[in-house]
Amino acid sequence: MFKHWKCLLFFCFCAGDLLAFYERQHLFCQLVAAVVTGSLFYILFRIRLMGKAALSDKDNIHRMLCMLFSVVIFAGGFMAGDGKIKMQKNWQALTGKHLILQGSVEPDSLRKKEEGISAIVSAEYPLRGKVRIFIKTEGKNTDLIAQKMISGKVRLAGTLREEVFLQNPGTYNGYLHSKVKGIYGKMTVAPRQLKITEEPLPLPLRFTAAAQSFRTQALAHLHKRESAVLTGMVLGGYQAVDPVEADVFRDNGMAHLLAVSGAHVAVLAVFLQTLLNPLGKWRIYIIQVLLFLYALLCGLQPSVLRAVLMGCVLMWGKEQELRADRVNLLLLTAWGLLFVNPFWLLDIGFQLSFATTAGLLLAGEKVSARVPQGLPDWLRGILGITLTAQIFSFPFSVYYFHRVSLIGMLSNLILLPALEAAVLLFLSALLVLFAVSAGYTILPVAGAGVMIGTSRLAGGVLLHFASGLGQGLLAAAEFLLHGAVAAGGLLAKLPFAAVDVADCGWIGIFCYCGFAAAFFDLGFFVRFSSRQRRSWLLSMFCIFLILCGVRYFKPKELIVYFIDVGQGDAALVRTPAGKNILIDTGGLLGGADIARMVLLPSLRYLGVKQIDALCLSHGDHDHAGGAAGVAAKLPVKNIFLGADAERSADVQALLKAAGNAANVYRLQKGEQWNVGDCKIVVASASGRNYSVTSAASPTSAVTDTNASSLVLQLFCRGHSLVFTGDADMGTEENAMPLLCCADVLKVSHHGSDTSSSPHFLDRIRPRYGVISCGKHNRYGHPAKSTLERLASRHIIPLRTDQLGAIKIVFEKNTIRWYSYRYHENQF
Repeated sequence: MFKHWKCLLFFCFCAGDLLAFYERQHLFCQLVAAVVTGSLFYILFRIRLMGKAALSDKDNIHRMLCMLFSVVIFAGGFMAGDGKIKMQKNWQALTGKHLILQGSVEPDSLRKKEEGISAIVSAEYPLRGKVRIFIKTEGKNTDLIAQKMISGKVRLAGTLREEVFLQNPGTYNGYLHSKVKGIYGKMTVAPRQLKITEEPLPLPLRFTAAAQSFRTQALAHLHKRESAVLTGMVLGGYQAVDPVEADVFRDNGMAHLLAVSGAHVAVLAVFLQTLLNPLGKWRIYIIQVLLFLYALLCGLQPSVLRAVLMGCVLMWGKEQELRADRVNLLLLTAWGLLFVNPFWLLDIGFQLSFATTAGLLLAGEKVSARVPQGLPDWLRGILGITLTAQIFSFPFSVYYFHRVSLIGMLSNLILLPALEAAVLLFLSALLVLFAVSAGYTILPVAGAGVMIGTSRLAGGVLLHFASGLGQGLLAAAEFLLHGAVAAGGLLAKLPFAAVDVADCGWIGIFCYCGFAAAFFDLGFFVRFSSRQRRSWLLSMFCIFLILCGVRYFKPKELIVYFIDVGQGDAALVRTPAGKNILIDTGGLLGGADIARMVLLPSLRYLGVKQIDALCLSHGDHDHAGGAAGVAAKLPVKNIFLGADAERSADVQALLKAAGNAANVYRLQKGEQWNVGDCKIVVASASGRNYSVTSAASPTSAVTDTNASSLVLQLFCRGHSLVFTGDADMGTEENAMPLLCCADVLKVSHHGSDTSSSPHFLDRIRPRYGVISCGKHNRYGHPAKSTLERLASRHIIPLRTDQLGAIKIVFEKNTIRWYSYRYHENQF
């Protein structure tokens, strides 16, 4: 009884928290109404008012008090979340104003880049909160300024700006992440606007600084750059981890190893318990202190805190010969963490950690019982735990990553022991090497004398031996790691090792969760009879099949997605016949991988399994930067290039990634190509001499590369679109004879005033003009003159910097457009 009410109260708190987080939006008002309605049905069911035996007055009063208390808890959750929302609005009121910002730099957030230093400041003035800062430094001063920034508190003077993130379906939601983390803006300053005081950092940040120093020293001890994944496994995070290795972990269903989880904490606790066993009863308290220090070194992440808190309570209970209800303990731990930060409820680490742990506690034995009985007990136990974790993490993998590993059980069975052993060896090696370093520091201060000299000699021999031991442990850890990663790479290449899963919506997730809960007799499904359970399972399965059938068999329209890639171009055309045409692929400065960050997640979300035609307007990085990354992960059938595009380094990388699997065509003016039920007309494909542009410094003015842009017109079922790349007015004029009226124009060169001439617009006469540009970009795109030319012809401008990704649906007699920023549910 108490457990049921505790769950109800917890969910009431979460409902209030969500209502505050989303600021009373319509969808979440419905969610709250559903929770309250469910609570009332639960109460009516428990009181048995439907003609069954009534409970005593005392029981009824108890339940009514619990219902009243649930309303109070709901209000408490709302107030906790609303307090953080009010803090966010107070910071928003300061946006655009010149501020004096005082606070402490979070050491683990500090990043040194070519242009300067980025970090997050935990502000104390003018308000409490976090602000992302960027210090423009010169190369020779960068290291010195970075070192000083984490030695004391800082004072900055600058203008507070809003953070800017790309907004696309299926990708990382920067705005959500900043809201959860409590980051309320950004500030860019020069070194002269930065002052560092002698006030020490707050105690929690001192531990963070120690963790960062530990991570840096650990990286310095490694023999190979690829071994940086070991520091991620010990302290969490992807810092310095090679993206290819990170993909190996994800495709093998072991990405949780790079975010310190319960498995790490359990292994570390067992290791410490074995090591400190001679200390007797005191070892428990020492282990608990060390685990909390470890949580501090890992940055107090929700998953680490959950594992440490539960582990400490369970160890203490076992020592005192007390038995704890682990489900109740998990619930109380989650509730306690949400009191600390109510918005952790929206953190993926929090969700995955508690959902998989709840699954292991509630259904672990039931899943293990279904593993074949003929296997050894230890193997059945490992398979049961792994399968349970896979089942309960599946909806999160689909919702957040749209990619699911099908070899997770095999990979965890083969690779997990080696990786955990590598972690222990690496941690032991670091402890030995740091002890050796401290010993060499202390040894020279010993005094003179024969006895002392003898002691120093013996100490030197001992330290030399310990140094060799540490290096040997480190080499063994790296050997195990590289062997496991190599094996994981081979496993990931197996057919269907990892599959992309398109967005299935909330109904699909509900069907999966409802099916799993009934199948394993969880929650109120325990009360169901066998017949009721079979009916429920069949209903969930049929609803899911109907959902899939409607999606794949309903008549399809021509849909075009203009992907938000910042200051660049990328568009996906999905034809009624199911063909996928990708026109340009964007590109980001600083070596950021636009394919990994934006294109591939969006394509997976939309269910794209193959690119039938990849068209690159020209070779500039902001149009071709993601092409190679897409071709490396998705099959590309045909590649369409302009006359001079192959001079670009990005295009060369694309051709190398595609290999012989794709047909490569160099387009000529006047050519026509059919891709399924769509026709592509090449209106311009001129080529001129130009200097090659690079990823580091893409062209910003009118250049010959822009003049050689392809101008394409696409026709499909009575509708038409024109794609112009970065064409200048001369190229537009050259393309006009082969162009006709269109419904949508992709405005050339991000809305620059050197394109979209009046004659060209009068020739195309589009209804909509899509402008793909970055918010607050340095070039001032789109130009005021271009917007005026569009407005004078009643062309509706659709801008990715304002709307995020744009979806245009061409129905038989109408055209509808949606913005991902304002119509997310339409994607």
